[in-house]
Amino acid sequence: MILAIGFNLLKPWPVKYVVDGLLIEDGQLPWWIPAESFGGALLAAAAALVVIHVLWGILNMLSSYWLIEIGLKAMVRLRAECFEKLHALSLKFHGSHNSSDLVYRVVYDAQSIQTFFNQGFATIVGSGLTLIGIIIVMWQMNVLLSLLSLAVVPFLLLTIVFFAKKVRHRSGEVQKRESRVLRLVNESLRNLKLVRVMNRHLQEKQSFDGACDNSLTANRALNRTNLGSTLAVGVIIACGSAVLLYFGAGQVVADPRFTVGDLLVFLAYLAMFYQPLEQLTYTTWAVEGAAAHTERVFQVLDYEQGGNDSADLPDLPEVKGHLRAEGLGFSYEQNVPVLQNISFEVKPGETVAFVGGTGAGKTTLLSLLPRLYEPQSGALIIDGHDICEYNRFSLREQISMVLQETLLIDGSILENLRYAVPDATEEACWQALDAAQAAQYVRGLSDQMNTSIGEQGVRLSGGQRQRIGIARAILRDSPILLLDEPTSSLDRKTEADLMQAFEAATAKPATLIVTHRLHTIHECDRIYVLDQGKIVESGTGPELLVQKGTYYDLYHT
Repeated sequence: MILAIGFNLLKPWPVKYVVDGLLIEDGQLPWWIPAESFGGALLAAAAALVVIHVLWGILNMLSSYWLIEIGLKAMVRLRAECFEKLHALSLKFHGSHNSSDLVYRVVYDAQSIQTFFNQGFATIVGSGLTLIGIIIVMWQMNVLLSLLSLAVVPFLLLTIVFFAKKVRHRSGEVQKRESRVLRLVNESLRNLKLVRVMNRHLQEKQSFDGACDNSLTANRALNRTNLGSTLAVGVIIACGSAVLLYFGAGQVVADPRFTVGDLLVFLAYLAMFYQPLEQLTYTTWAVEGAAAHTERVFQVLDYEQGGNDSADLPDLPEVKGHLRAEGLGFSYEQNVPVLQNISFEVKPGETVAFVGGTGAGKTTLLSLLPRLYEPQSGALIIDGHDICEYNRFSLREQISMVLQETLLIDGSILENLRYAVPDATEEACWQALDAAQAAQYVRGLSDQMNTSIGEQGVRLSGGQRQRIGIARAILRDSPILLLDEPTSSLDRKTEADLMQAFEAATAKPATLIVTHRLHTIHECDRIYVLDQGKIVESGTGPELLVQKGTYYDLYHT
């Protein structure tokens, strides 16, 4: 970079030697220009001009490439760190933030880090060194004209300060409104079936048009600020150039030592002097705009969610699945408890069910076991180990879970199964499908397990998706199995066959199941009945029916 700046400062001098040494009689020429021949001297000066520009171009290209490479690597690293942090943050955080906005921060806002390297660092360092070099040379040539050249600097600084805050604020507004546009597109396409069956496409379009208009308004405000700042800087620089031209021409007439060539060099340096000043001005505003982007990324990276950091905790030893809950309490919002003083025990090989009305806290309770949420009171203990004292990753390696909403990746059936066990053999996958009552229809597909199922399994029925999710949990074969409404999309015969298959296909895990279909779990080892976040009854199905309490009412309903 320093060498490139040096060659940049040499650019005007061949022109000065041509004017003062060749076009003016008895002019002085440097040693490297042959004085014997006018043509030879002119050719040497022209060649020198080309060489200086070529060397400057090569060095500037290498310097720019180096900084661009650093900027790209910084962007990739920032994206990776933000992506990793989002995966580490609790579901409580994700529940309070729009997913499309978070996607926008990772994909688009993180790109702004390049500005700090490609424009910020490069321009600030390069322009700063160039300015220092130009001022030194100009000062040596003519002190008065140098002072006049510097007179515009205070006006430029005032302009920078005036527009910088506006640029940052309006850039932030653009990102917020662009993020809303992305959210509306994502939400509308994700819920396309709902939009069509409810005939809401016109309303969706109106909402989208409104968001686009808001984004357009924000972009217009930002562009007006940028154009206004550009005009202000241009006027200031034009005034400075006019003043210097006026006084510089007077110096040529008044001072024989200040030649026409000197004036041309000085004017060239003036352009070079104003150019980095102008670049610094625009860079300041670009950096302010980039800061508005990166601020949104660092809001994620700096977010403190509380609780133990999994990365700092030891791995949970291999467990058999003896699970005990002691006085668990949890709430999503302050002073609105979802679970209160929950205690239960599940031994290896036992199947325990949790039942209750909608909103009783069943799914929330299941979510505490793999630490999707952190209990706010009480403890969850597996084989004598408090799970909050060990990192989440080693805990989840020993848990299989069928979620209430079957989540599938965009890929083949085999890829979805191997999402749980990456090195699973095809034979093991077929066994898991067979246990989940899914092998028959998979074998009937054209590509069998290699059939692509589309985004979120859109090419499968609800029951087929659910059975793929169950097969994935069976394939994992963990000592703890969590089932959240695992058979809600299945007919009663398939459901009964499937519940029997769980017994045969797994190595007798400790199984916890949540369901509203009480006939499915009536013969479980133990049933806990939840009501408003509390366990109000427990026992076997027949025992609970005899009590004629909450379970009795639910069962007969």
